[in-house]
Amino acid sequence: MKTEDILSATVEEYLEMIYNMSMEEEVVIGARLAERFQVSAPTVTEMLKRLVRDGYVEMNTKRHVSLTEAGNQAAEAVLRRHRLTERFLVDMLGMQWHEVHEEACRLEHFISGAVESRVIASLNNPMTCPHGNPIPGSVSNARTYLKDNHALRLSTVSNGTSVKILCVSEVVEDEEALIMYMHQKGLTPGTQLVMLAQASEDMPAEEAPEQVRLLAGERVVCISAEAASKLWVVLV
Repeated sequence: MKTEDILSATVEEYLEMIYNMSMEEEVVIGARLAERFQVSAPTVTEMLKRLVRDGYVEMNTKRHVSLTEAGNQAAEAVLRRHRLTERFLVDMLGMQWHEVHEEACRLEHFISGAVESRVIASLNNPMTCPHGNPIPGSVSNARTYLKDNHALRLSTVSNGTSVKILCVSEVVEDEEALIMYMHQKGLTPGTQLVMLAQASEDMPAEEAPEQVRLLAGERVVCISAEAASKLWVVLV
């Protein structure tokens, strides 16, 4: 493990993505990382070799990628800075929840421990970012947060079921676009919903735009099946 890797924005972004995919119980392989980052397979292969060499990740015989304890700790450090920054931008600077992801991505690599401590104190040690995801170090176990809350993907919920949005997935190619989509639909963490209708099982998601129908208060909201799979909810 090398100090410069901890300071590398690219390394941190890979560790963040692997961490988030693992948290959401997705199988992590090179091809999926290439899709997420929109880079070539050889680029991902070289990065994974570097991360294995430096002790951040391991790969099994099926080429499945997992973080070592050092990798988990490094990922949680940058995720903590990222999510605290989002919280600061919303709670202290008055930005809207859908506006802060990219700003936090730019700032997360440069926040010092002293600034992090001041942000925590100023915000009274918040537990989640504005998108509902856990802030490592502020919850009992960020790695098992979804399991601990018995969270489900909205796409798996049966018709007639009442749920509350816990968080928006961070395992997406364009997180800012997803958050903007949820903002436009009024689907923020804490929003209570009733599933009215799921997308037809015999129709591919890309051919069934906004086929998932939800009741949010007195509003009927329609979203895509893909978006529904990116909302984590809990039963109410």
